[in-house]
Amino acid sequence: MEASTRHSLVRLLQEYWDVFTFGPEEMPGIDLAVMKHRLNVDPLHKPVIQKKRHMGPEKVAATATEVQKLLKVLFVRECQYPE
Repeated sequence: MEASTRHSLVRLLQEYWDVFTFGPEEMPGIDLAVMKHRLNVDPLHKPVIQKKRHMGPEKVAATATEVQKLLKVLFVRECQYPE
């Protein structure tokens, strides 16, 4: 990227910094049609049990913190899929 283009882009982003969000807590009440994710699970197929993946303690703590943030602002919720 050319220096002048980069400079223009940085200046534009700095000018309009207030239209960006930096965390889910800054977007209360967002329409679910914008960001809804569902697992495409066919109830006719038997689930496959996969090997448990282990993470280090730092990753476990970071993941738990992020999940709690998303739960608190109602961006995610627990759901139950067929056994």
